[in-house]
Amino acid sequence: MKILLSNDDGYYASGIQSLINELSVAHDIFVAAPSVNQSAGSSALSVRKDILVENVSKNHYIIDGTPADCVHIALTCLIKEEIDIVVSGINLGANLGDDVIYSGTVAAALEGRHLKMSPIAISLMSSVNMDIKKSAKVSKKIIDEITSNKIIYKNTLLNVNIPDTSKDLDISDIEYTRLGARDLPLPATKIINKSDYYRIGGAGIPKDNGKKTDFYAIENNKISISPILYDYTNNNILEKL
Repeated sequence: MKILLSNDDGYYASGIQSLINELSVAHDIFVAAPSVNQSAGSSALSVRKDILVENVSKNHYIIDGTPADCVHIALTCLIKEEIDIVVSGINLGANLGDDVIYSGTVAAALEGRHLKMSPIAISLMSSVNMDIKKSAKVSKKIIDEITSNKIIYKNTLLNVNIPDTSKDLDISDIEYTRLGARDLPLPATKIINKSDYYRIGGAGIPKDNGKKTDFYAIENNKISISPILYDYTNNNILEKL
C-alpha cells in the first residue's frame, strides 16, 4: 500500500518515527507532518498565511502548519502518486470520547476521508509500560486488520486507542467501541502575575464510560477502535423538522 503518515506531535516525535520504521518494511511510506507540536489543533487550516514546506528526504515533508494543513497540502499538491490511506499517529496520549473534537491527530486522519480506504488515527495512552516501538508493532497489525476488513474499508474514520500495558497485545485484544463522553472541562484559569492572560483548563473526567465505550475498553487493557462518521447531520431531528 501507499500510506501517507502524519500526526500532530511533529515530524520528529517518537510516535511517527517508530511507525515510519515499522511500516516501511512492507509499504510505500510518504510523510507530511508539522514542524512543531500542534496538539489540540483540531481541523484548523491556515488559510491566512503562507506555509513553509521542507522536503527533508524522499517523500518526507516537514510543514510549518497544522495537522490538517499537512495532509491537505500533501494530497492536493506534493504527492503525485495515488495514496491508498492516511494514517495519523502514533499520538502520545489518548484521544477518547469528546477528545476527538479537538484532536489534531484525528484531524490529520480526517483529511484523508476522500481516499479509497478509511483513514486511521492511532493514539497511545502513555509509554510507561508499553514503549513506542512496541506500540508501533501493534499498530502495524491493527492497520493490516482494518485495511483487510471490507466492512470498515471506507466511508468512516477509525479512531484507535492503545492501552499502556505490559501485556503483549494482539489482534485478539481489539474491541470495536462507541465514543464515550467526558464531563464538563475544568475551568480556564487566569495566569498569576500576567494581567489579562488565561490558560485553558484540563479535560473533564469521563462520565459515559460504561461497557462498549472506548473508555471502558482502555480501562480493561483492550485496544479500542471507534468508527466515526463524517456526516454530523442529526437525521432523526431532520426527519421530524
